Amino acid sequence: LNALAIVAITLILGNSLTASADSHSADDPIYFAVSGGLSFADVSKTANANGQALANALGQTVSVKYDKATWAGRLTGGYEVSESVNLEVGYFMTGDIDITYSIPGASITEAYSASGIDFALKYDFDDSGLFAKVGMHNSDLSGKATVKLNGSTVASAAASSSGTGTLIGGGFESTASNGDVTFWGYDLYMDIGNVADANFGYLYYGFRF
Repeated sequence: LNALAIVAITLILGNSLTASADSHSADDPIYFAVSGGLSFADVSKTANANGQALANALGQTVSVKYDKATWAGRLTGGYEVSESVNLEVGYFMTGDIDITYSIPGASITEAYSASGIDFALKYDFDDSGLFAKVGMHNSDLSGKATVKLNGSTVASAAASSSGTGTLIGGGFESTASNGDVTFWGYDLYMDIGNVADANFGYLYYGFRF
């Protein structure tokens, strides 16, 4: 999957560089963008259910802590079909969302991250700067569990799931007097890795070239 993402984006960027002898112009329909921000995932239900299961099995209280967000980034290549319609392909990845279950002297930490390729139809609403997008993603959901006793790692295991899901989003794009384009928005990646309810929200700010 990572190799496919690199090939796809390389082809798009290569076309953008060879489409004209000059730098990107207003008439060039091909563009690329880079964005970064925060990825949000609601793991409270899973964390609390697993914590209770551990407490029942161990016969003692288990402390549960979990992340609500982590870093995320996306590289995008696009093609302007018309003034309002764009086709985009991107590669995205996130940091880890951690869930930690603790008892005195021991802890178990689960770390979940997402990455993959997305394809979207982006629609610009006239000259308002507002846009919406809808599409799909082919993604991986990666998980790793680490067991620690008295602060030292004694065991670890990793697993992943791959598959497709739906992407929806929207935001605002603005163009400066010198032609620089910046944008911000929020995208929702549903069923990451084809895992039901493994949804990642992406709040981002970026630059278009």
